[in-house]
Amino acid sequence: MEFSFGPKGWVPAEQLQEKSTDECVYALGLHAPGFFDKVLNVNKCLLQSDSANEVLATVQECWRDPELGLSPWNVHSHTGFLKHLMLRSGRNIETGLPELMVNFVTSSDNPECLRPLVEKIATIPEVVSIVNNVNTSIGNTSVGEKEYTLYGKSTITEILRGLTFQISANSFFQTNTRQADVLYKLIEDCAFLKGDGSEIVLDLFCGTGTIGLTLAKRVKHVYGFEVVAQAVSDARQNATLNFINNATFIEGDLNKIDSTFASNLPKPDIVITDPNRPGMHIKLIKFLLRLRASRIIYVSCNPATCARDLNYLCYGVPEQNIEGRYRLSSLQPVDMFPHTPHIECVCSLELR
Repeated sequence: MEFSFGPKGWVPAEQLQEKSTDECVYALGLHAPGFFDKVLNVNKCLLQSDSANEVLATVQECWRDPELGLSPWNVHSHTGFLKHLMLRSGRNIETGLPELMVNFVTSSDNPECLRPLVEKIATIPEVVSIVNNVNTSIGNTSVGEKEYTLYGKSTITEILRGLTFQISANSFFQTNTRQADVLYKLIEDCAFLKGDGSEIVLDLFCGTGTIGLTLAKRVKHVYGFEVVAQAVSDARQNATLNFINNATFIEGDLNKIDSTFASNLPKPDIVITDPNRPGMHIKLIKFLLRLRASRIIYVSCNPATCARDLNYLCYGVPEQNIEGRYRLSSLQPVDMFPHTPHIECVCSLELR
């Protein structure tokens, strides 16, 4: 969960009469739908674990104390110290017990200011990692230019499809681990692996290597590309952690590829692409159409950009004289985010 700090709490119109003026000052919670500058104060989140809610409650109890000198970020004046509170949950690989990472995102480089909060949070048994990401930009991102480990480890671990994954604060990992297991099993089924360990897999937008590594023991080699340096580092460590030697992870921006992209790699039999919400850049789509891999598995969290990209891959881009080369053979949504309209979708494409 990612919570935002704000200088003035927002409440729905129907609750205004119930709230005192004091309750609306300084907020830590979630953005009101459609607003980047309105934060609804949240004291308990029903989506996260009890221990994560204990962390949230502990922060809520003390961060407004004037003696601590902590101020929330103001998106209009671009002032303030605290931007986000991120809570990530994992599991200890030896005991299976939950473990938590707490990430404070701040606007400036002053981790000592957080020491009183750190000391309180560190008493919660499940908390094994407290980090501080420093983001000096005026944007709303939670990824920092610098990162400090304030308590415990710099990573947590999670178990998925029999493999152990190490996760750092800025690395992407599916938030719903149980459904991620379902999702990755579906991806493996769509790959139609021969079982003789002969295939090459190209894993685009690979993150911490989760998809590629779950396939690695059944293929000849996995090549993963990811733009986030820390995620690439995590992917390499995850390969080592699981004794996987046939996976190579490369840092690179897939929105800025040129004609030489992947030219030094063997031609893949299977391409797996899992882009973020904007989908794939037209340069990458052109590359895939030239590559002519036998199968593409497109994993998407945005049906709109997914439909656009599938249309390009299947029917081409006539105005640019680009010919489509694939046939959509299957499409299966997966409910990764219960009680919301959001889904992940696994699409299987075959070369015509």
